[in-house]
This record gives sequence, structure tokens and C-alpha cells, in this order.
Amino acid sequence: MAAAENDPNDPNDPTTRPAAPEGLDILADDASGIEVGDRPAASRRLGLVMFVLALALLALDGIAVALLAGDLVTPAATIALVTMLASIVVGVVALVAVVLRRGRWFAVAAVLLSVLANPFVLVFLLARVLPAF
Repeated sequence: MAAAENDPNDPNDPTTRPAAPEGLDILADDASGIEVGDRPAASRRLGLVMFVLALALLALDGIAVALLAGDLVTPAATIALVTMLASIVVGVVALVAVVLRRGRWFAVAAVLLSVLANPFVLVFLLARVLPAF
């Protein structure tokens, strides 16, 4: 028995696509041959980098609190200001990494840590947790 030829207009054949309407035939085939499912895996690097930066900001906040406890207000305020601005940047870029699926779970952790690394949030939480002297 001879093999049946593939009819491009056969509606029951799952390998064929219907012809594009006139004027839209330029959109019928993608010249690159890459389909949506053939995309390479997204790199996790962005989320991981944001996570490491958020940890570094949290460490800087700890240094600022230690300096403040030692009555070194000017360096503590400088570090706190830098940490506050950097935590906003890290948080926004980590949100972008979440949306782009570039190390999504590291990026989610980075968003949470960058919120915690904000000096206003950290001082508020420390005031709630630590007893008043």
C-alpha cells in the first residue's frame, strides 16, 4: 500500500497549518524557524546577583547599627543613606528578575531582603523586637 501524501489543505492533519489570509501570508512562516517552545532557558544569574546584593545591604545595615551604637552617628547615617538608596534599586531590579523569570526564587528572596535592608524598616522592626532600655 502506498503512503498517502500530505495534503496541505487537509483539516484533519495536525502537522499542517491553514493558509494565511491574503495579504497576511508574510506572517505565515517564521523565517528563523525558532518556535516559542524552542527558547533557551533563562539565566538565573540576575536573581542570584540581586540576592547576594541584598545580603550585602543587610550586612551594611548591621554595620550602620553597630556604628550608631558606638556613637558614630555621621558614618552610620552615611551608610544608612547609601543602603536605603541601594535597597530601592536592588528591590526594583529583583522585581524585574521575578517578572522575567531570571532566577525567580532568588529574586523573590532578594525583594524581601531589600525591603528588610531599608534602614527605616529595619529600625522599625528592631524597635518592635528589642525591649526599650
